[in-house]
Amino acid sequence: MRTRLAAVMALALALSVIACGDDDVTTPTTPPADDTSSTPDTTAPGTTAPTTTTPPTTPPTTVAPPVSVEPPETTPPDTTAEAVEFGLSSPAFEDGGDIDIRYSCDGDNISPVIDWTGVPAGTTSLALTVTDPDAEDFLHWVAWNIPADSTGFPEDVPGDADLPDGTRQGANEFAQYVVPGEATPGGSAFKTIGYDGPCPGGPHTYRFSLFALTGTIDLPGGTAYGEIQDAIGAAADDGSLIAEISISGIYTPAG
Repeated sequence: MRTRLAAVMALALALSVIACGDDDVTTPTTPPADDTSSTPDTTAPGTTAPTTTTPPTTPPTTVAPPVSVEPPETTPPDTTAEAVEFGLSSPAFEDGGDIDIRYSCDGDNISPVIDWTGVPAGTTSLALTVTDPDAEDFLHWVAWNIPADSTGFPEDVPGDADLPDGTRQGANEFAQYVVPGEATPGGSAFKTIGYDGPCPGGPHTYRFSLFALTGTIDLPGGTAYGEIQDAIGAAADDGSLIAEISISGIYTPAG
């Protein structure tokens, strides 16, 4: 009887132990999936993992290519003298304007100032005429062999056949009608060599012409106008007359 009781108690105790063991069993949990971005810890136990310092990333230095600076364009100075146009003028009257009485037979009967510029290259002498186209080109003044480097005539050129600079003057057409020194209507004297001023009965035009020549006219001072006119015409024909220019003035007598 005691033996059976002991066996029953032993069995009950065994069942109690088994029941307690079931309560202590811990259901294992699934560990989280490994983070593929994590680096596995390979540090040996008891050691400190070395600190890895990532050096800062310096962006590459971009070097700009050298800039080519072009020097500013400069125009070289013009060392050639600007050509001056062949010109003829007078401060006594404008081209096409009125000629003052003092340059006529009604006044002082003196020549006006005559200026010229731009004598063409190659010119060796100049010639000047003053004619009246309203009276069949009646000649009032003719001069030739004027130096090519001259720039004009002053007022009141003397009535001499030969001037100091080599210029020669011819007989004007008054020589056919008056005696040298004869009084003019204005009380001055007529000149038969060189300039003799306008002396019309009404308004007339007077043409001042300048000729550039590559030679000289080999005629003596005092030569009649017709011969000088022929010499200028011959120069035009053979090419030794290289330029010609004219201006005109109008003289209207008083009354």
